[in-house]
Amino acid sequence: MHLSRSVEYGLRSVLYLATNCRDGIRFGVKTIAKDLDFPEPFLGKILQNLVRKGIIFSIKGPKGGFYIDSSRLDIPIIKIVEAIDGLEMFHTCGMGLHDCNDEKPCPIHKDYGPLRDGFYKILSEKTIRDFKIDIEAGNSFVVI
Repeated sequence: MHLSRSVEYGLRSVLYLATNCRDGIRFGVKTIAKDLDFPEPFLGKILQNLVRKGIIFSIKGPKGGFYIDSSRLDIPIIKIVEAIDGLEMFHTCGMGLHDCNDEKPCPIHKDYGPLRDGFYKILSEKTIRDFKIDIEAGNSFVVI
């Protein structure tokens, strides 16, 4: 089970904002891209998509930028995945076969299904706030 690069960038950027946004501080795409070592144009598209999907906010202008507030911290992580890539990865065959199903399973079908469903459950139950708390408490690590 693997998250796409777009989801990785989006999730890490959201966590960057969640752990750094206080007192009206906003971050430009250049700052986020530099701090996380992400390509700026690619990251800009991801962040704008997350704004359109209501995960984060942005304000234009000299004091503008991207930010997240406490109203968004209880969003499940799966919503970030869904906003960027959709949820197709949680409904597809682990080997990429189009005709794989319970009646006609691929060789890993019975093992992959529970793994995929478990990953979906974790991402559905964990929120941005959960990740933020773990990071700030030093219980988990993300390069941000």
